[in-house]
Amino acid sequence: MKFLSKIYILFLLLSFSVLNAQDYQARQKKLEAQKISLKNEIIQINSLIEDSRRRSKNLANELEDLQLKISVRDKLININNSQLNNLTSIIENQTKKIADLENNLIDLKNEYEKIIYTSYKKRSTQMKLMFLFASENLNQAFKRFQYFKQYSKYRKKQADQIIIIQGQLIQKIDSLEIMKTEKQNIVKENKTVKQSLTNEIIQQDNLFRSLLKTQKDYSAQVDIKERQSRQIDNEIRKLISLAISESNKNNNSSNFSLTPEGRLISKNFQSNKGRLPWPVKEGVIVRRFGTQRHPVVRTTTINSNGISIATSPNSIVYSVFDGEVLSVYGFSGGNPGVLLRHGKYISNYQNLSSIYVNKGDKVSANDQIGIVFTNESTGKTVLKFNIFNELKPENPIIWLDK
Repeated sequence: MKFLSKIYILFLLLSFSVLNAQDYQARQKKLEAQKISLKNEIIQINSLIEDSRRRSKNLANELEDLQLKISVRDKLININNSQLNNLTSIIENQTKKIADLENNLIDLKNEYEKIIYTSYKKRSTQMKLMFLFASENLNQAFKRFQYFKQYSKYRKKQADQIIIIQGQLIQKIDSLEIMKTEKQNIVKENKTVKQSLTNEIIQQDNLFRSLLKTQKDYSAQVDIKERQSRQIDNEIRKLISLAISESNKNNNSSNFSLTPEGRLISKNFQSNKGRLPWPVKEGVIVRRFGTQRHPVVRTTTINSNGISIATSPNSIVYSVFDGEVLSVYGFSGGNPGVLLRHGKYISNYQNLSSIYVNKGDKVSANDQIGIVFTNESTGKTVLKFNIFNELKPENPIIWLDK
């Protein structure tokens, strides 16, 4: 029984170790996916920076681009650190489990040797025959014969289990070596990333000093742009309010009065949360949703009710869902845009140079809406994208496909 209980404990340890390894692999796989995404983002930022630089020499924009790259590089370092912590924990765990398993295996082998030795001394062929012939009747002799057979099978089974456990231990030791190598590679990678980050921070400081010398009114320019942006946001809100009022001709409700078709579209839109296609085929988010500091003028606060996506010149904008063109608008201080209605939800595509749709048009998901405007003075091509639940702005990131 003691031997069996040790075998049972050993298999429990192995099973628990497998679960831990699976958990580690899942975490590591998730972190690796995030790391690949950040590396691709850095590649895209570099490409956009080069394209913008070719079109325009603008210190302020170069500084904003560099700040964006620094923030992504910083996230990459954090991901690497998370991977290292994850690996360190699992290596320590695995090392301890391997030591425990090896000690248990030694005990099991010693006990098994005793079983074999005792069996050899007490169960020779002659002794077995004497034991059988000493039976009081045929039934007892048959039972004793069956006992010998089962005991022999039991010994073979225990030997096989020890061999299996030895093989599993070898696999775990090999796996541990692979993880140690992986950890060393991440340490090397992190060292390279940190060096790049240090160089970029130095470059950022130099650019900022140059900017202060050449553009002393830059902070004032930023404030003007932010005021214009807020004015445009207010105009868009008025357009949505007007559409809500028109749908409620007989009452003053602040919500859309939906037809059965509108309710179905709303439901379908809601069910696709986290799976909507992106409005452009490639790009980098240069401004996120919510309150944040300006990337260069740290004293200026931005309250963004959508996201801004930097993309390549002449990029086409696509509808993220089936709907109807609510408005094609243009306001002072900004480039034209399109509002699409999806039941009670609204998607907004702002800063376009060409528009392919008209008010009242029915559109399907991935239909072309227009082309993103490229600012010749900055060399940048940026789409502002919003999603509204009636008048309430929502974070587009949680709606778009990951």
